[in-house]
Amino acid sequence: MTINDIHIFDNKLLKDFNELNCKLRKWIEESKNMIENEWNELEKRWSKWTSQDISIFVGHTLKCDKLKMNEYNKIIKEKKIDGMSLLEMSKNDWMDLFHFDMFLQACVVYDSFNQICVKYPIGVVDSNEGVPHDIPHDIPKEYLCPLSKSIMKNPVIASNGITYDRSSIRNQYQDIPNYSSLMDNGNLEFYPDYALQQRIQKFLENLK
Repeated sequence: MTINDIHIFDNKLLKDFNELNCKLRKWIEESKNMIENEWNELEKRWSKWTSQDISIFVGHTLKCDKLKMNEYNKIIKEKKIDGMSLLEMSKNDWMDLFHFDMFLQACVVYDSFNQICVKYPIGVVDSNEGVPHDIPHDIPKEYLCPLSKSIMKNPVIASNGITYDRSSIRNQYQDIPNYSSLMDNGNLEFYPDYALQQRIQKFLENLK
């Protein structure tokens, strides 16, 4: 083999390597985009999460292995936890439910979930229409929480006389003007509005 043949071989080898490298980078990028898209879709449907979805969320957030995720899935099934149930959970509840090694893990999961809820609120209001998407435009305004702009699941009446969804006022009370007036000895003061809750439930049942 002449020197020229060696150069030709080297050039061909380098060209093949570059082509392979480009294909590999493209495959990695496509895989990354696919995973990101699937994760975004999972986030969007948080209110309808199953036990498997929740375990995937917790596992992904804490970088857990599959064995640990299966343990979480089993716990969630036993406790009959769904996406909406997570709204009622505090950091301590997350800790007690999953028995994390550190409280910091419960804080990370709690904060991550709340960020998803803020990013993809239920029944987001269209600023042009003034009514939530994917639900009838004639929905009574009293059924919507003034904080989350979504249909209330657990309506409660605050000391200012305004009705909010329980999870919303707990997590967003600082967005309320003069929110300190809603506090009693440092605690939020409100009481359930069972009558309104029943009307909302009946309204939703009629939509099915």
